[in-house]
Amino acid sequence: MKSFRILILGIVFIGLIAAILLFRTPLVSFFRNVRIIASGAADSEFSYDNWQKLKIQNGLLAQMSAGTERETPLSGEYRYESAGVFSDYPFNNYGSLVINAGADNGLKTGMPVLAAEGILIGRIKEVKKTQSEVATIFDPNWRSATAFGPDRVKALLVGGPAPYLDLVPREAVVNINDAIFNLAKDFPLNLNIGKVMGRSDEENGIWSRVKLEPPVSFENLKKVLVITDFP
Repeated sequence: MKSFRILILGIVFIGLIAAILLFRTPLVSFFRNVRIIASGAADSEFSYDNWQKLKIQNGLLAQMSAGTERETPLSGEYRYESAGVFSDYPFNNYGSLVINAGADNGLKTGMPVLAAEGILIGRIKEVKKTQSEVATIFDPNWRSATAFGPDRVKALLVGGPAPYLDLVPREAVVNINDAIFNLAKDFPLNLNIGKVMGRSDEENGIWSRVKLEPPVSFENLKKVLVITDFP
Protein backbone atom coordinates (compact mmCIF):
# COMPACT_ATOMS: atom_id res chain seq x y z
CA MET A 1 0.00 0.00 0.00
CA LYS A 2 2.87 2.38 0.80
CA SER A 3 4.45 1.87 -2.62
CA PHE A 4 1.06 2.43 -4.20
CA ARG A 5 0.70 5.78 -2.41
CA ILE A 6 4.18 6.85 -3.54
CA LEU A 7 3.37 5.91 -7.13
CA ILE A 8 0.10 7.81 -7.00
CA LEU A 9 1.79 10.90 -5.54
CA GLY A 10 4.30 10.86 -8.39
CA ILE A 11 1.55 10.65 -11.00
CA VAL A 12 -0.41 13.43 -9.31
CA PHE A 13 2.58 15.78 -9.19
CA ILE A 14 3.33 15.18 -12.87
CA GLY A 15 -0.33 15.75 -13.72
CA LEU A 16 -0.48 19.04 -11.81
CA ILE A 17 2.70 20.32 -13.46
CA ALA A 18 1.22 19.45 -16.86
CA ALA A 19 -1.98 21.28 -15.89
CA ILE A 20 0.03 24.42 -15.09
CA LEU A 21 1.76 24.33 -18.46
CA LEU A 22 -1.37 23.52 -20.46
CA PHE A 23 -4.09 25.39 -18.59
CA ARG A 24 -2.07 28.09 -16.77
CA THR A 25 -3.48 27.09 -13.44
CA PRO A 26 -2.65 29.80 -10.85
CA LEU A 27 0.19 28.92 -8.53
CA VAL A 28 -2.04 29.43 -5.50
CA SER A 29 -4.46 26.79 -6.76
CA PHE A 30 -1.53 24.54 -7.67
CA PHE A 31 -0.06 24.50 -4.17
CA ARG A 32 -3.50 24.16 -2.62
CA ASN A 33 -4.16 21.08 -4.73
CA VAL A 34 -0.74 19.63 -3.83
CA ARG A 35 -1.43 20.11 -0.12
CA ILE A 36 -4.88 18.51 -0.33
CA ILE A 37 -3.69 15.51 -2.33
CA ALA A 38 -0.51 15.00 -0.30
CA SER A 39 -2.42 15.06 2.99
CA GLY A 40 -4.95 12.61 1.58
CA ALA A 41 -2.30 10.22 0.31
CA ALA A 42 -0.47 10.29 3.64
CA ASP A 43 -3.66 9.37 5.45
CA SER A 44 -3.72 5.74 6.63
CA GLU A 45 -7.30 5.54 5.36
CA PHE A 46 -6.21 6.47 1.84
CA SER A 47 -7.55 3.98 -0.70
CA TYR A 48 -8.13 3.49 -4.41
CA ASP A 49 -11.70 4.85 -4.01
CA ASN A 50 -10.37 8.01 -2.37
CA TRP A 51 -7.85 8.37 -5.17
CA GLN A 52 -10.65 8.19 -7.75
CA LYS A 53 -12.59 10.94 -5.92
CA LEU A 54 -9.49 13.14 -5.79
CA LYS A 55 -8.93 12.60 -9.50
CA ILE A 56 -12.50 13.67 -10.26
CA GLN A 57 -12.15 16.78 -8.07
CA ASN A 58 -8.87 17.67 -9.76
CA GLY A 59 -10.55 17.35 -13.16
CA LEU A 60 -13.34 19.68 -12.09
CA LEU A 61 -10.79 22.25 -10.87
CA ALA A 62 -9.02 22.09 -14.22
CA GLN A 63 -12.31 22.66 -16.06
CA MET A 64 -13.16 25.62 -13.83
CA SER A 65 -9.70 27.09 -14.44
CA ALA A 66 -10.02 26.65 -18.20
CA GLY A 67 -13.48 28.23 -18.18
CA THR A 68 -12.46 31.34 -16.26
CA GLU A 69 -8.93 31.77 -17.56
CA ARG A 70 -9.97 34.29 -20.21
CA GLU A 71 -12.62 36.27 -18.35
CA THR A 72 -11.07 39.39 -19.89
CA PRO A 73 -8.55 39.83 -22.70
CA LEU A 74 -4.97 39.38 -21.55
CA SER A 75 -2.80 42.38 -20.83
CA GLY A 76 -0.74 43.15 -23.91
CA GLU A 77 -3.04 41.21 -26.24
CA TYR A 78 -4.10 44.42 -28.02
CA ARG A 79 -2.52 47.75 -28.84
CA TYR A 80 -4.03 50.76 -27.09
CA GLU A 81 -4.09 54.47 -27.73
CA SER A 82 -4.55 56.39 -24.49
CA ALA A 83 -6.68 59.53 -24.70
CA GLY A 84 -7.93 62.18 -22.32
CA VAL A 85 -11.64 62.86 -21.89
CA PHE A 86 -13.12 66.33 -22.43
CA SER A 87 -15.87 67.39 -20.03
CA ASP A 88 -19.12 69.28 -20.66
CA TYR A 89 -19.89 69.33 -16.95
CA PRO A 90 -22.60 69.78 -15.78
CA PHE A 91 -24.40 69.14 -19.09
CA ASN A 92 -22.88 65.85 -20.21
CA ASN A 93 -25.20 62.84 -19.83
CA TYR A 94 -22.36 60.51 -20.93
CA GLY A 95 -24.32 59.23 -23.93
CA SER A 96 -21.20 60.31 -25.79
CA LEU A 97 -17.71 61.46 -24.87
CA VAL A 98 -15.15 63.52 -26.73
CA ILE A 99 -11.52 62.47 -26.44
CA ASN A 100 -8.29 64.24 -27.42
CA ALA A 101 -7.11 61.72 -30.02
CA GLY A 102 -8.16 61.37 -33.63
CA ALA A 103 -7.03 60.54 -37.15
CA ASP A 104 -3.52 61.81 -36.40
CA ASN A 105 -3.32 59.06 -33.75
CA GLY A 106 -4.56 56.36 -36.11
CA LEU A 107 -8.08 56.22 -34.70
CA LYS A 108 -10.98 55.06 -36.88
CA THR A 109 -14.73 54.77 -36.45
CA GLY A 110 -15.88 51.57 -34.79
CA MET A 111 -12.79 51.05 -32.65
CA PRO A 112 -13.61 49.72 -29.15
CA VAL A 113 -13.09 52.13 -26.28
CA LEU A 114 -12.27 50.98 -22.73
CA ALA A 115 -12.66 52.84 -19.46
CA ALA A 116 -9.69 50.78 -18.25
CA GLU A 117 -8.03 47.61 -19.46
CA GLY A 118 -10.70 44.91 -19.72
CA ILE A 119 -13.67 47.29 -19.17
CA LEU A 120 -15.80 48.24 -22.19
CA ILE A 121 -17.31 51.72 -22.29
CA GLY A 122 -18.10 52.39 -25.96
CA ARG A 123 -16.90 52.68 -29.55
CA ILE A 124 -15.51 55.45 -31.75
CA LYS A 125 -18.45 57.18 -33.45
CA GLU A 126 -16.79 60.07 -35.29
CA VAL A 127 -13.15 60.90 -35.98
CA LYS A 128 -11.59 64.30 -36.60
CA LYS A 129 -7.95 65.26 -36.93
CA THR A 130 -7.14 65.50 -33.22
CA GLN A 131 -10.44 64.59 -31.56
CA SER A 132 -12.97 61.76 -31.66
CA GLU A 133 -16.51 61.27 -30.42
CA VAL A 134 -17.23 58.08 -28.49
CA ALA A 135 -20.71 56.53 -28.31
CA THR A 136 -21.03 54.93 -24.87
CA ILE A 137 -23.32 52.36 -23.29
CA PHE A 138 -25.33 55.38 -22.06
CA ASP A 139 -26.37 56.15 -25.63
CA PRO A 140 -30.11 55.30 -26.06
CA ASN A 141 -29.27 53.75 -29.44
CA TRP A 142 -26.77 51.29 -27.97
CA ARG A 143 -27.57 47.59 -28.40
CA SER A 144 -25.13 44.71 -27.91
CA ALA A 145 -25.09 41.05 -26.94
CA THR A 146 -23.95 40.18 -23.42
CA ALA A 147 -23.87 37.35 -20.88
CA PHE A 148 -23.88 37.39 -17.09
CA GLY A 149 -23.35 35.14 -14.11
CA PRO A 150 -21.71 31.73 -13.76
CA ASP A 151 -24.30 30.21 -16.12
CA ARG A 152 -23.43 32.81 -18.78
CA VAL A 153 -27.07 33.79 -19.28
CA LYS A 154 -27.39 35.62 -22.59
CA ALA A 155 -29.08 39.02 -22.69
CA LEU A 156 -29.34 42.19 -24.76
CA LEU A 157 -27.66 45.32 -23.39
CA VAL A 158 -29.91 48.33 -24.01
CA GLY A 159 -28.20 51.69 -23.62
CA GLY A 160 -29.55 54.87 -22.10
CA PRO A 161 -29.16 57.04 -18.99
CA ALA A 162 -29.88 53.87 -17.02
CA PRO A 163 -28.68 50.97 -19.21
CA TYR A 164 -30.23 47.56 -18.57
CA LEU A 165 -30.28 43.97 -19.83
CA ASP A 166 -33.32 42.89 -21.81
CA LEU A 167 -34.55 39.56 -23.20
CA VAL A 168 -33.46 37.70 -20.07
CA PRO A 169 -35.31 34.35 -19.74
CA ARG A 170 -37.68 34.56 -16.77
CA GLU A 171 -36.42 31.24 -15.44
CA ALA A 172 -32.79 32.47 -15.46
CA VAL A 173 -30.98 32.71 -12.13
CA VAL A 174 -30.11 36.35 -11.43
CA ASN A 175 -27.70 37.13 -8.59
CA ILE A 176 -26.72 40.54 -7.28
CA ASN A 177 -23.16 41.48 -8.33
CA ASP A 178 -23.00 38.90 -11.13
CA ALA A 179 -20.44 40.16 -13.65
CA ILE A 180 -21.70 41.13 -17.12
CA PHE A 181 -19.52 40.36 -20.14
CA ASN A 182 -19.54 41.31 -23.79
CA LEU A 183 -20.53 38.75 -26.42
CA ALA A 184 -20.91 41.15 -29.38
CA LYS A 185 -18.45 40.53 -32.22
CA ASP A 186 -17.82 44.28 -32.52
CA PHE A 187 -15.66 44.12 -29.38
CA PRO A 188 -13.18 41.69 -27.82
CA LEU A 189 -14.98 38.75 -26.23
CA ASN A 190 -15.63 38.86 -22.46
CA LEU A 191 -14.84 42.52 -21.85
CA ASN A 192 -16.50 43.55 -18.60
CA ILE A 193 -19.56 45.82 -18.92
CA GLY A 194 -20.66 46.09 -15.30
CA LYS A 195 -22.51 43.97 -12.78
CA VAL A 196 -26.07 42.96 -11.97
CA MET A 197 -28.02 45.15 -9.55
CA GLY A 198 -31.14 42.99 -9.55
CA ARG A 199 -34.10 41.90 -11.62
CA SER A 200 -36.40 44.66 -12.87
CA ASP A 201 -40.14 44.66 -12.19
CA GLU A 202 -40.74 45.15 -15.92
CA GLU A 203 -41.45 41.82 -17.56
CA ASN A 204 -42.90 40.87 -20.93
CA GLY A 205 -44.14 37.35 -21.55
CA ILE A 206 -41.27 34.88 -21.21
CA TRP A 207 -38.68 37.66 -20.86
CA SER A 208 -37.56 39.85 -17.99
CA ARG A 209 -35.13 42.71 -17.48
CA VAL A 210 -32.06 43.05 -15.30
CA LYS A 211 -30.76 46.26 -13.77
CA LEU A 212 -27.14 47.05 -14.53
CA GLU A 213 -24.53 48.87 -12.48
CA PRO A 214 -21.94 50.54 -14.76
CA PRO A 215 -18.32 49.42 -14.32
CA VAL A 216 -16.94 52.93 -13.66
CA SER A 217 -17.88 56.27 -12.20
CA PHE A 218 -18.02 58.55 -15.21
CA GLU A 219 -17.78 61.69 -13.15
CA ASN A 220 -14.20 60.65 -12.41
CA LEU A 221 -13.36 59.31 -15.88
CA LYS A 222 -10.31 61.25 -17.05
CA LYS A 223 -8.90 58.99 -19.76
CA VAL A 224 -9.83 56.02 -21.91
CA LEU A 225 -8.03 53.33 -23.91
CA VAL A 226 -8.85 52.86 -27.58
CA ILE A 227 -8.10 49.41 -29.05
CA THR A 228 -6.43 50.16 -32.37
CA ASP A 229 -5.86 46.61 -33.69
CA PHE A 230 -9.26 44.91 -33.34
CA PRO A 231 -10.46 42.75 -34.99
